Amino acid sequence: MKLPSQRVAPYLRALEASLEALAPNDDFVPLAEGVAHLRALSPGLGGDQLAPAEVSGRTGMPGFAWLDRARAEQVLAMRTDPRDEASDAELQRAASLDPALGQRLRGRRDLHRHLRQHELLPALRLQGAVRRLEPVDVAIWYDRMAPDGRWLRLRVELRLDGGRSPLRVHGAGRLHVDDTLQHFFTRHFADRIDALVPQLEAACSGEVRRVARSWIGPFWFPGIALPEGVPEALGSGLLLHASTEVASVDIEGEVHHDPLVRPMEERLPPHLGVFRERRFAATGRVVASTRAWAAERGCRNVVVSVGGGVRRRL
Repeated sequence: MKLPSQRVAPYLRALEASLEALAPNDDFVPLAEGVAHLRALSPGLGGDQLAPAEVSGRTGMPGFAWLDRARAEQVLAMRTDPRDEASDAELQRAASLDPALGQRLRGRRDLHRHLRQHELLPALRLQGAVRRLEPVDVAIWYDRMAPDGRWLRLRVELRLDGGRSPLRVHGAGRLHVDDTLQHFFTRHFADRIDALVPQLEAACSGEVRRVARSWIGPFWFPGIALPEGVPEALGSGLLLHASTEVASVDIEGEVHHDPLVRPMEERLPPHLGVFRERRFAATGRVVASTRAWAAERGCRNVVVSVGGGVRRRL
């Protein structure tokens, strides 16, 4: 769905404020990248440079094409010498001759400045680091834009057993990650966690010590279709979700606090337990409605109130 021009700035401000209120940890895509990406899309910064504003009708999150235009513009900004930018005097002169052109040139300059200074969310990214050398413990994280618009991070901690692996430690602790592992995650990022763990261990030749799959989104507001069984009151204002699913050696049994997902009986190795939760950032009466819905489903959830200048309706 395309947002009317007058709704774009309120939508982005609301999503940014909700994201910052949730303050996601390192199991999620970086907060700074998410905020910088949303600000790049704002018409208050670059005008209509990245229009049209497209939002997933299923999740309420910014559409891939809209986000990707910011990434493409960043590539162009990095290739442009800042010394070639128009000065304020030149922009003022252009605006006096053609106000629309002057405004567009200023928006392009300001957007490029922002894009040179900030990292944006990736379409797809796989990174890793060595956590310990004796035994060899490594961490890898896979970030991507999901097809439905949500932002995903899959973070894995492994203890390597010395066998053939796409993860290799060089020198004093530099981790090489083979490209084949990115293809593996792209195929299996949405698998059930009890199916993912043994596949990871076989693919990487090691023991999974922790795996966390975390999502930013959906973002519900009036006009977004809610899943079946969700009270209409939860779509009457603004409601951003941040959910996570963790299997770890530090967890015993199964702990479930995600009211949108049914509890599962995983068949995991005995040294791993499972924890699920969903956190919410909401406006107005949606806060109380969300808490009541979660309690009815037997879950304890953090529901953060988003106030200030955020509009309750978009």
